[in-house]
Amino acid sequence: MIEAAVGDGWAERGDRLPATVLAAVLGRPGGRVLSCHAEPIRNGTGAATGAVTRLSGTALLGADDAAAGASGEASSWVNGTGGTDGTGTGGARGAGDREVSFRVVRKEFRPLRTGRHAPYTGDPQHWAYWRREPPAYASGVLPRGPGLAAPRCYGVVDDVVYLEDVAGTPSAPRVAARRLGAWQAATAVPDVPWLAGHQLAQRLAVTEWTPVDVDPRIEQLWRRQDELLVELSRLPAVLSHGDFSTGNLLDSAGATVVLDWATLGAGPVGADLAALALSTFADPLEDYLAGARGRFDRADVELGYRATLALTGAGRVHWMVAGGMRVPGGYEDFVLSQAP
Repeated sequence: MIEAAVGDGWAERGDRLPATVLAAVLGRPGGRVLSCHAEPIRNGTGAATGAVTRLSGTALLGADDAAAGASGEASSWVNGTGGTDGTGTGGARGAGDREVSFRVVRKEFRPLRTGRHAPYTGDPQHWAYWRREPPAYASGVLPRGPGLAAPRCYGVVDDVVYLEDVAGTPSAPRVAARRLGAWQAATAVPDVPWLAGHQLAQRLAVTEWTPVDVDPRIEQLWRRQDELLVELSRLPAVLSHGDFSTGNLLDSAGATVVLDWATLGAGPVGADLAALALSTFADPLEDYLAGARGRFDRADVELGYRATLALTGAGRVHWMVAGGMRVPGGYEDFVLSQAP
């Protein structure tokens, strides 16, 4: 899920937008911002998320603006006072000028500084790599619909992405599973240097089981990690979101929009289903297979799903109990019921 408080670097640019981003939002170059309000978004967290801010306001469009934008005369930044350099008031308005509203999500990234995964924040093949989302959005590898889609990206500037402010409702898990299957069946794993490796294996490599009061069968699942990781390593790899849970899924304009691509990587087929199942307590396997339409072997998908869910679920139970948190009712039973 996207989340933020105001982070390092945000205040330096305040309510300003790059001119190229404003042009993409408005669908034409040369617009002038009349007002812009910045609102921090606080809905969760990502390891590399520095700040997520909603920018909303109004801009002025006119024939003169379009001509200036097309000729390259626009400043590289526009701000919330109507000028392009922080001092203007927008100038005189022509008879054909019109005001339009805009909303953009500004997502800024920074390296992970604490925790057991912090040493890997600079490794492009580790799931905690801090700068994965900017190149992911810039590369065009993310889904664009009609079934599964990432938020539209209006521009990438340094370590900041400017995204569509998606309005939608929580996605129906069965529909999301079918669309995930269709997308992964039709999408090759790209050859790019910033794609994460097997996230679960990387997490388990720096995680230990300590004594906690849980169902002994949960610990037994955890103790199977060597066996299950070997089996997962033999499965076909697919382009994997890495956190395909309900908090990252929205139904919008007929598509399932998937948020937060920071853990995009190459993962075992079926692995993304584990996050969806653990957030719904429902088995999405049949819907995924229906969406994939025979592209993957059923046994491979089922093993990828169940082995990933078993190790992820057991690890989360340990993490919750060790941290003094309450394990949701039915969580342990569901994990045990889905284990391979």
